[in-house]
Amino acid sequence: MALVTKELLEKAGHQVEIFGMNHPKNLFTNKYFTDFIDYNQTSFWQKIKFGFRAIYNFQAKRNFAKLLDDFKPEVVHFHNIYHQLSCSIIAVAKKRKIKTVMTLHDYKFISPNYSLFHHGQVAQECVGGKYYRCILNNCMENRAESLLATIEAYFVDIMRYKKMIDIYLSPSEFLRAKFIAAGFLPDKIEQVCNPLPESEFKTNHTDKNYIAYVGRLSKEKGVGFLLSAAKNLPNIQFKIIGDGPEKLDLEQKSRNDKLANVEFVGEKHGAELAELISDARLLVVPSVWYENSPMSIIEAKARAKIVVAFSIGGISELLPAELLVEPQDVLGLTKKIKEWFEASSSKRQEVGMNLQIEAQIENGAENYLKKILEVYSA
Repeated sequence: MALVTKELLEKAGHQVEIFGMNHPKNLFTNKYFTDFIDYNQTSFWQKIKFGFRAIYNFQAKRNFAKLLDDFKPEVVHFHNIYHQLSCSIIAVAKKRKIKTVMTLHDYKFISPNYSLFHHGQVAQECVGGKYYRCILNNCMENRAESLLATIEAYFVDIMRYKKMIDIYLSPSEFLRAKFIAAGFLPDKIEQVCNPLPESEFKTNHTDKNYIAYVGRLSKEKGVGFLLSAAKNLPNIQFKIIGDGPEKLDLEQKSRNDKLANVEFVGEKHGAELAELISDARLLVVPSVWYENSPMSIIEAKARAKIVVAFSIGGISELLPAELLVEPQDVLGLTKKIKEWFEASSSKRQEVGMNLQIEAQIENGAENYLKKILEVYSA
């Protein structure tokens, strides 16, 4: 999203610089970027050591200060700065009296457990400053991570980093309401939908006979529920596109249930991913956590594709009731998939075009640019 914003602002005549951490998959880097740490490839004690860097990253603070002094921006727009960069860089901008804007992608600023999901269910026990419950309930499902996440949450409050942000942007009304309920001032959070470049809006009515899932393979994404629905629909082909910590378990479940109609195609990008989405008859988003505003749905809508999903979090704002199912209802999901898979081509096209028009209005680049420029200049 940051690169899309950069492109839109530069086309409108503004100068933009990016700050982040170096990563093998980066599409962009510069001399200010910080070192990348792969937390998944470290020992327990290294996790603890590097975890404190996630709480306060001295390198990121130094490099960011250098960038601000060289570039002299009027506005700093933060995205996911946790873990690698840390909230320490917020104070760097505040010290220089630069306007600060932050797009909220999850629930990190109201709970150490940033997804409000653990051990297979939605959980909000840490919201309201009760961060210690993250340790008691092992909300990160890893004792070291739960400890560090709790320390980080208290540290962020003590340092008053949240109050240093001039305005927050929430892609969904659902997430905005959660933050307000947790004590954030309503006039400090604006709803601004996630943007899509105009090139993403394409129409392809040559559907192939398969259903696609696109996204991370993790517990909160609910792919296991999709596999259970696939078991009830042996004559429909399913393509699981993505990677993640649950991949091996999901593949094992597929083998155990003899799901010959399910194919794990791995992580895809660019033109190959676009083709898989465009060729699918419909897409399914079986998330069981409080999704904010998933790009998988927005990108599918931009291609006029039908999306069936569980009605949870911000998803309900993106899709009409006729495409939604109660969370974790496998039978309901099975029926909904079958209904839309067997729907006439004309009906799917009609609904798909309506979804595309909605995405153009809500997520179009021109509308997004107008809104963020209003926020920057306010």
